[in-house]
Order: sequence, then structure tokens, then C-alpha cells
Amino acid sequence: MAKILIVDDEEHVRASLKQVLERAGYEVAVAATGNEGLDLMKREGADLVITDVIMPGIDGITTARKIREKYRDTRIVVISGGGKTAPDPYEPDAISTRSYLASASSAGADRALTKPFDREEILRVVSELLEED
Repeated sequence: MAKILIVDDEEHVRASLKQVLERAGYEVAVAATGNEGLDLMKREGADLVITDVIMPGIDGITTARKIREKYRDTRIVVISGGGKTAPDPYEPDAISTRSYLASASSAGADRALTKPFDREEILRVVSELLEED
């Protein structure tokens, strides 16, 4: 049975993903912060990590990068619903969801999904990534 680690600061997201993935037969651990997720990886490991991008403390991009550096075979899915989702006039401090997800790819994420996504989509992505091993 594959082990999945969910890292997201929103409790309802963690709980929903955990329920969907456990019902699909996966072993699931959850973490509320990037640091907690990295600690769980060190102690328990995981075959696949699903991490949010926008979190307090260590963001999901840094979390993905650190996991990729230490655990080369672990699959990583980055999810984000924060930031702006459509192009706007230039604003120096504005960061779009698209740019977060592009950063995730450069940090070593295998896939990036924009919230909200449905149950079938996350199960398909998880299944595809775990089959690649």
C-alpha cells in the first residue's frame, strides 16, 4: 500500500483529501505546516507528497524543493488556490497562482493542480504518479 503525505494549513483540505485517499486504499499522514511535513518525511517517509503552496512559515515551493533534494524517488503534487488566477495589470507585489505552480515545477514537483479540483482528478493524478515507479 502506497503512503501519501498531505501538507496543507487548511484543516478541511487535509481532512477531505485524507478521507478520499484512504477510501481509495492509500495510507495517509497529514501535516499542517511545511516544517511538520518535512519532519514526518524524515521519520516515516512517503511515496507521494501533496503540498499546498501558500502556507505560513515554509511555503509549499520550499517544502517541495527540500523533499526533492533528500527523497529523489518521492512523487510530489503541488496544489494552490491562493493568489490571483487571471492576468491583471502589472502589480509589483502580485503573484499569480500560475506563477506559484510554475515555481513548483522548477522546484521538482511532478504535477501541479489548481484548487478546487474534484475527487476523480486527484485520484487520477495520484494513481498515475504512483504507477510511474
